[in-house]
Amino acid sequence: MLAPVLLLLAVPSSGAAVLKPTWSASSVAPTVDNQSYGASNLGDGKASSAWFEGVDGSGLNEWVQADLGAEKAVTGFTVWAGWWYTSSQWTHYNRPKALLVEFSDGTTQEFTLQDSYTPQAFELPSARKTSTVKFKIKSDFTSDAYQDTAISEIQIRDNSRAETAAVASYSASSTFPPDVDGTYDAKNISDGIVDTVWCEGNKTGDGTGEWLDLALAGSQTLSSLTLRNGNAYNLGVYMKSNRATQATLTFSDGGQETIAIKDTSVEQKVSFSPHTTSKVRIAFDTVKKGSEYNDLCLAEAYFR
Repeated sequence: MLAPVLLLLAVPSSGAAVLKPTWSASSVAPTVDNQSYGASNLGDGKASSAWFEGVDGSGLNEWVQADLGAEKAVTGFTVWAGWWYTSSQWTHYNRPKALLVEFSDGTTQEFTLQDSYTPQAFELPSARKTSTVKFKIKSDFTSDAYQDTAISEIQIRDNSRAETAAVASYSASSTFPPDVDGTYDAKNISDGIVDTVWCEGNKTGDGTGEWLDLALAGSQTLSSLTLRNGNAYNLGVYMKSNRATQATLTFSDGGQETIAIKDTSVEQKVSFSPHTTSKVRIAFDTVKKGSEYNDLCLAEAYFR
């Protein structure tokens, strides 16, 4: 066994590729009211769905395993510990405190999590070649209601570069304040989770004129934007909030591009003339009103 380490990052490392493994588990809680708690929820891109262990007690030594399909050089992972359906539901179920991570050669590394309703990103001391990654619950944070332990999402990174532009930081013209469903920060647009979103917080407008700034990790040449418009959790939620229909992209090379954005929650790609830039501003020119909330939201946005 390798010595335990605590390499916890505030946010996932930028620029690393996120793998798409097949998930399995030692046990799974039974389906309730058509809600499944299987291991596949760990890689579905939604924080609101979770894996729940299915044994009596708090689930100590239960595990989930990612099959990477081939040997990869794994560099780290990010965990959404607990059930992220809402912040109150998060407190009602146990969250893992210590995870023993086992690689396909049988070696292990133990990681300690914080009891925090935020994604927790860890980096390995060096890349580990492995075809599987197993996460075993060694201890947990006790809930205020139920004994079951949950994990909502796990992203595993390897040493290849992501196809998308690396972003160093995000900022916004305004941000909707946190509520029971979580935060609406600008960085949510690049976390790979469709039901964590940025929403503007200007109470006097509908989102027209609001903007997002992406400071890139160095100068990069960009020619497309891939995005998920609105709050993409599901169609019903999507229709309730405002969505973008046109935006202006401003680059540090002095160039601008006006792009049309489709009114759909599915992923869409918009191409434009190449720009070599260290910063991009997405300014929203026009929006479509939602049926219930007058707030513009954006689920995901990646430049290439």
